[in-house]
Amino acid sequence: MNAVLAPAGVDGYAALRRAVARKTGRLWWLALPVLGATGLATMTDAPHAAAWTFVLAMAVALQLLWWSAASALLGLNDPISAHLMPGQLRKLRETAVVTMLGLAVLSGLLLSAVFGHAPAFAAASAAAMLAFAACLRWPLLWFGVWILPGVLLPLLGELPAARAVAGFFVSWHERQPLIQAAVILLALAAALWGLFQSGGAGHARSWQASQRMRQAMSMQAGGSRVACAGGPFARLGRVFQWGLPLWREHLLRAARPDARSVSARAELGAMRGLHWSATGSTGVVLALCLLGFEAAALIFVPERAGRIIDAALPGVSIGLMSGMLSPLFGLATTLHQTRREQALLALVPGMPRGDAMNRELARRMLRHYVAMWAGGVAMILVASALAPGDMAMASRPLLGLDFAAAALPVSLMIWRDWSRQGAPRGIQVGLLTMITLLGMGLCTAASSYWRFSPLWLVGASMLLTLPLGVWRWRLVRRVAPFWPVGRHA
Repeated sequence: MNAVLAPAGVDGYAALRRAVARKTGRLWWLALPVLGATGLATMTDAPHAAAWTFVLAMAVALQLLWWSAASALLGLNDPISAHLMPGQLRKLRETAVVTMLGLAVLSGLLLSAVFGHAPAFAAASAAAMLAFAACLRWPLLWFGVWILPGVLLPLLGELPAARAVAGFFVSWHERQPLIQAAVILLALAAALWGLFQSGGAGHARSWQASQRMRQAMSMQAGGSRVACAGGPFARLGRVFQWGLPLWREHLLRAARPDARSVSARAELGAMRGLHWSATGSTGVVLALCLLGFEAAALIFVPERAGRIIDAALPGVSIGLMSGMLSPLFGLATTLHQTRREQALLALVPGMPRGDAMNRELARRMLRHYVAMWAGGVAMILVASALAPGDMAMASRPLLGLDFAAAALPVSLMIWRDWSRQGAPRGIQVGLLTMITLLGMGLCTAASSYWRFSPLWLVGASMLLTLPLGVWRWRLVRRVAPFWPVGRHA
């Protein structure tokens, strides 16, 4: 049960505020990328670049704060607590609504300092926050978050009905901006209020389905557990990880008592859903969806297909590339979860030991990561080459290639002293993510400012990674055996 019990002399609202503060307090490091991005913006000659960068970075930081707060509040809305604790549901709803509206208004005021239109930005920020909360309640909606901005919105923007709706809201905003924002915020608050359930059989089924979906979607979940789970969510997980059982069966059929075969099987057991066979399967499914979208646009709207695909490719390319490189951000968590299995796998006859174990595991981890990286780059280039239009492939704004250029040198972080790797904390994953995103932002800014292809950045990243890899390899030979992870933490 996830109930938050108020200590003596403390009301329920204070207990909820403390629970949210514990969750959001871990995001203090968000100040670092905000200040860093603002500092970099001061080096440009563009007028107001620093102010724009600071405001936009703060708006993103407020969205991440809401994400953390909503995760804490929705995590407390389990069916048992909602049924047995009088007043908890109402306090959760009121705390969530007040938090969302407060952060949305703050975000609107920040953005209006540079761009104006505070009511519109406040309503848009609240809509984004509600979308995040809905994805936490129904994780299946994350697929919509990845697909809608990059694929469906350019297509919907060409429809007369969508243009009419957009025109209505624009004219309403010009005539009554405050009333429009108040109506939208009230509707969004009512929708957020309804996300919290009141217990009972329906709440229990929804809670259990949500937990199963999180397990099926999590790249940290073991392939065997996803395969054994029942229901549509488990079938969905098997669709995205179709290569994992195939590779497992191949390893079992071709098993030999030598170091290469034993290491391959041990890696499959320790990596779980982050194994390259699962990640590559997900990438293939996403690439097929992208190619299917391009084919559908060419068939049904050939006269507008070029504009639609060009508008979709930047966002879709970064989604595809981040999916292919997800092991970089979840590896520490998964290896820490499987440390007991690693202790047994290290004793299997034929498993390398000592320095030989480090060399074998390091080569495997980097080889598989680079293979996923190269596969993601190739898929983006193929999708760009098949897109219609007069724009050259090298001139398309493919953010996925900027992400790939920034992520390749960061991949050397998988060569570390795993014996001293303790339980990973959110700040570690967050810093790694922000470093990668900051590098991607610098690559995007450089290619846009000097007007060269992001392929040049990919090539430069490869040349930079080679000497860094030679230098980093010395650490692999010097540290204690990698497995079991965290034994010297």
